[in-house]
Amino acid sequence: MNKLFFLLLIGSLLNITPAQAAEGDWDQAKAAHERGDYAAEIAIVRPLAEQGFAFAQFNMGVLYDEGHGVPLDDLQAMTWYRKAAEQGLPQAQVNLGIMHEQGEGGAADYVQAYFWYAMADSQGDHQAPQAIREIREKMTPTQIEEAQRKVKEWQATHTFTIPPLPAPEPESGNR
Repeated sequence: MNKLFFLLLIGSLLNITPAQAAEGDWDQAKAAHERGDYAAEIAIVRPLAEQGFAFAQFNMGVLYDEGHGVPLDDLQAMTWYRKAAEQGLPQAQVNLGIMHEQGEGGAADYVQAYFWYAMADSQGDHQAPQAIREIREKMTPTQIEEAQRKVKEWQATHTFTIPPLPAPEPESGNR
C-alpha cells in the first residue's frame, strides 16, 4: 500500500468545500499549498480543523505526516487523521491504517490497521479492499478475529457524520 498516493489527495480534497466552511478559505488554502506556502495554508486550515471540519483535520494530518510547515511528527499526524477518520473520512481512515501497519508513531499494529481499512471500505474507498487483503496476509487468525470484532462493535455503536463515497461508475465498453 503506497501512502504517498493518499497523501497526494490533499490537492483534490481542497477542491471539496465543506458546506459550513467559506469557499474562499479552501481556495486560499489550495493556492498556498500549491505554491509551497505551508505557513499560509496552516493559518487557514488549522482553525477549521480545530472547529471539527474533517477535511481540514485530514490536511493537518498530511502536513504533520510530511513535515510541511510543521515539524515531521507521526503522533500529531495520527491524532489529526484519527479526528477525521472518526467522522468517516475514508482517506484519513486509510492513512491511519497505513501508519498502524507500518509502525509509524509506535509499534506496528495490524489489528488497528485492519480496523481502519475496514472502516474505509465501509465508506466506499476503492483502495481499502486491497489493503485489507494485504494486511490479512500478515495477520494471525486470532488477530483477524479480533479486528473483525472491533469493526462490528464500532459499527454497532457509531455512525459517521460524513456520508460514504458514491459507488464507482462502471467502466463503459467504448473502445
